[in-house]
Amino acid sequence: MKWTRGCILFLAAITSLTLLAGCGGSGVTQTTKTEHYTVQLSLDGTDFGERTATIMVNDFAGQPITADKVVLSPVMQQMGMAEPETTAQMIAPGRYQAKGEFFSMVGEWRVDVRVSAGGNEEVADFRIQVAQ
Repeated sequence: MKWTRGCILFLAAITSLTLLAGCGGSGVTQTTKTEHYTVQLSLDGTDFGERTATIMVNDFAGQPITADKVVLSPVMQQMGMAEPETTAQMIAPGRYQAKGEFFSMVGEWRVDVRVSAGGNEEVADFRIQVAQ
C-alpha cells in the first residue's frame, strides 16, 4: 500500500486531535522508583478544585507495601508556592487515597509522595502539568 502525502497528513491530524482531547483537566498516572519501592501516582484531574489522588506502593517484586504513612506534598518551585500536605488513607494493601485541592495555579507542579515504612522514609518525585 502506498501512503500519499494527503493520507499521512490526515492521519497526523486525527492523531493530534485525539491527543488534544485528552489534555487539560484529564487524569494522569505516573510511576517512579525510590530506593526500595515502585510508587504510582494517579490523579483524577490536573485542574483546580478538589482532586482525588490514588497512590500504589509496591516493592520491586510487585508486592504491596503497608506503609505507616503516605503523604502528598505539592510544590510549585518556579513561584515558590506550596499547598498543604495531605496524608493519604490506606484503602487496600499498598493502595492509598487522598482528596484535596492540590493545585492553585497553572503550570508545572512537583508532587512529592513521602512513604514512611518500618522507620524509613523515601520520597517519590512526580512532575504534574496543571491546566485550567
